[in-house]
Amino acid sequence: MPFIQALADVHDALDQAERSVAATGAALLLGMPETVHAATRELHASAHALALALRGVDSGASLREAAHERLVRVARDIAMQRQALLRRSAAVERSLQSLVPQAQPPTYAGALGRYAGRGMSTAAFRPF
Repeated sequence: MPFIQALADVHDALDQAERSVAATGAALLLGMPETVHAATRELHASAHALALALRGVDSGASLREAAHERLVRVARDIAMQRQALLRRSAAVERSLQSLVPQAQPPTYAGALGRYAGRGMSTAAFRPF
């Protein structure tokens, strides 16, 4: 692939990634789950397209000079939005738990794992 074409592909992919990052940020501010879901799917697709575009380019100095700052900005924004999505998910989970509390499991039921079966006698837990 000619370098000029590869550079144009990278810049097009960067443009799309920047638009997707902005759309995801706006969707997060709106707080509408359907909008956030659609925006994050678009962001995932644009990040994948950007990775494919970068894969086809040699690490030439002119590419690094032209696109390095934009790449860093997109990567930083994606990381910030990932953190925002994780925080929002935790807040929704806490809200759900406060509205619909679940029964507390027995204290040691999870810790026993496969040994918690009824009537099972194993070498590790032999009755005396």
